[in-house]
Amino acid sequence: MIKYLQSKTLKMALSATIAIIISNYIGLQFGVTSGIIAILSIQDTKKESLLVAGRRIIASALAILLSFMLYLLLGNNPIIFGLFLIIFIQTTTILKIEEGMVVGSVLSTHLLTSTNINISWIINEAQLTVIGIGVAMMFNLYTASLEEQFEKNKERIEDYYRAILSDMAVSLVTQAVPIYEKQISVNVEELINKSKFMAQIINNNRLFKKNDYYLSYIEMRIIQLDTMKRMKRHFSRFYMTYDQTRILSEFTNEVAMNLKEDNDCVELINKLNLLRKDYEKMDLPKNRNEFENRALLFQFLNDLEDFLVIKKEFKESFQNR
Repeated sequence: MIKYLQSKTLKMALSATIAIIISNYIGLQFGVTSGIIAILSIQDTKKESLLVAGRRIIASALAILLSFMLYLLLGNNPIIFGLFLIIFIQTTTILKIEEGMVVGSVLSTHLLTSTNINISWIINEAQLTVIGIGVAMMFNLYTASLEEQFEKNKERIEDYYRAILSDMAVSLVTQAVPIYEKQISVNVEELINKSKFMAQIINNNRLFKKNDYYLSYIEMRIIQLDTMKRMKRHFSRFYMTYDQTRILSEFTNEVAMNLKEDNDCVELINKLNLLRKDYEKMDLPKNRNEFENRALLFQFLNDLEDFLVIKKEFKESFQNR
């Protein structure tokens, strides 16, 4: 049952039904309108539902009061309703509460069809609005927890990154890339996009406690993926193998094996700096080809350092909070 309650369609159906039943039970006119308001008020996230509910209440109050004054002073006929729409639509646009435009217009038609406009109509329309939005809010506050699925996605993303880096380590020596390389890249990008959308929903479902960890994590992995793409481009230009290549291959594989969420990469960055110093002590290139290939290796090393620094800065940003 809990699984089905997570369906937006079922939330709309139940909230509309309950709102209409409540409105009819207390004897409100046009009780079905509260059901329509409930349907329109069902949102995907808690934060979004609160914002929309607030804007819709303001717009509805404005529509009820504006209709009451216009119809009472000028009469309730289609021409005055047109005047109401001109004023009301323009006002909601200026106040950025367009979400309440449809609801407000519907509420106004109730007064338009009335033969005896009085204060009881304001109370009736206000109650319809509160019941519709209130019932929808109860359903909006019940949302599925996505944290568990996000954690699984994190593990899969890290597995993909380990595979990519391990393949790079092998390719540095063999100067060949595996045939499944392109498919891995496609899979990880699709997973990151899904996880980013999921992170946004998780963030918007936190009403009182801001936590941008999930979005920040995905952004960090996206930047790392861009870095790995740069690293991959170097392979198309390598065509000679040196001791430096073998050493860099071993270090790249070490990075892959230590790619974990809780790793701050400080130790790996220190090893990388030592590796760079060892490179500087090695014999100079003997010819132009060796020089160009050595330069590509250094460029690969710099990109690998960027990959590690990105993770280090991410860990530091949340350790200091």
